Amino acid sequence: MAGMGNPRPAEAAGTDIFDSALHLEEQHIHEGYQDGLQAGRRSGRAEGKALGLQKGFEVGHEVGYYSGCCQLWRQLQTQDPQLWSQRVDKGIAALEEMVADFPLGNPRDERLQELMDGMRGKFKALLAMMGLQHAYRPPAQQQQQQSEGGAAGRGDPASFDF
Repeated sequence: MAGMGNPRPAEAAGTDIFDSALHLEEQHIHEGYQDGLQAGRRSGRAEGKALGLQKGFEVGHEVGYYSGCCQLWRQLQTQDPQLWSQRVDKGIAALEEMVADFPLGNPRDERLQELMDGMRGKFKALLAMMGLQHAYRPPAQQQQQQSEGGAAGRGDPASFDF
């Protein structure tokens, strides 16, 4: 009776076999979770990269559009110095400064949306001061219209893409 408290080696081995069988479901759940987690990270990175590239392109395109408009207006102004009022000239200078100060190289800048909104507002105000609000459309609006089925009819001032 002295050996009754200690299991025999065969019983100990049998217990380990049953323990591993009992924990088999938990082990598979854990392995499946880990596999899914890794696959999700790979997929998430790929989707995040694609979305980041797309949004970065859109932001760069819009900032470049505003820069090009400023350059065009300045070129027109050199041909006819009286073309724009002093107020419009100051507005163009302000938009040029906003474009120059935009942090294109720092996508983590928390002010990006605020700066973009400021540029959009300044651009719209300039168009209104120049009387050109129907001739220009920001790039985001052009892309939206193209995805909805194309531009307006030819000859329509709203269809001009500058």
